[in-house]
Amino acid sequence: MPVGSALRTNALTSTQAGAMAGWADSVEAWPTGSHVWGQYAEQIGDRAAVCRTENVSACHPGVAALVDGSLRELATQELGEPAVAFKDKINYKHPGGAGFRPHQDRLAYPGVDRVLSILVAIDECTTDSGCLWLAGGVDEPLPTDDRGVVRGDVVESLRWEPAELTAGDAVLLDGLAPHYSEANRGDRRRRVLVASYAPVSEGYSRERYYSARADTMSRASQEDGRFRISTLADFDGVEVAGSHTAGDRCTHEPVEVEPAE
Repeated sequence: MPVGSALRTNALTSTQAGAMAGWADSVEAWPTGSHVWGQYAEQIGDRAAVCRTENVSACHPGVAALVDGSLRELATQELGEPAVAFKDKINYKHPGGAGFRPHQDRLAYPGVDRVLSILVAIDECTTDSGCLWLAGGVDEPLPTDDRGVVRGDVVESLRWEPAELTAGDAVLLDGLAPHYSEANRGDRRRRVLVASYAPVSEGYSRERYYSARADTMSRASQEDGRFRISTLADFDGVEVAGSHTAGDRCTHEPVEVEPAE
């Protein structure tokens, strides 16, 4: 998919984009390690910074309404049949924050065939702040290395284009679309919400994905000792261990939000 055709300007209304920025602030404040599905932090210089929150909608009704509302409608249009959200996350990239190596999403989602991920900019995403880079024209799984990312020689053979976004814009990522992002070399943070969808007809669910994810990550990290915030070892950040122990459910205080329409 060419970069131009993958972009959607104003995927969120200005009201939705403003609300999402505030919600991301509150979610980022959750203590590292306190969120059962993953509240991860990385080391940036002499400080720790949250780099990802997984399954945000499980504890935040505003994000849940967005993921299962207007973004799901967009996914349904693109997939050509009813879609279901099986995953969502917020990625935070503070100044100096690490990037992600080139990879294809479908390899990270055990048991699903067709996947569409919608990456929504919470902040402006530029080449300086570590925006996404995409390679078009790929319709099959690419060779990978021992980290599960696209092999270096293959990366060199692809034509990459940046997807720079303003807040509220989105990128639509087919499960086979190779993509990566670089470190944030700017002086402003770069946050994105990513919601992933599969056709309802596949019978794939949030519960099935997160159960498989936990098992896959645990086994892989035991084997190679690498820090993971996904089933692939694609993140280049340095882990900061959580100071809280997550239970088997959402442990955060209930969040009351006004609908963002």
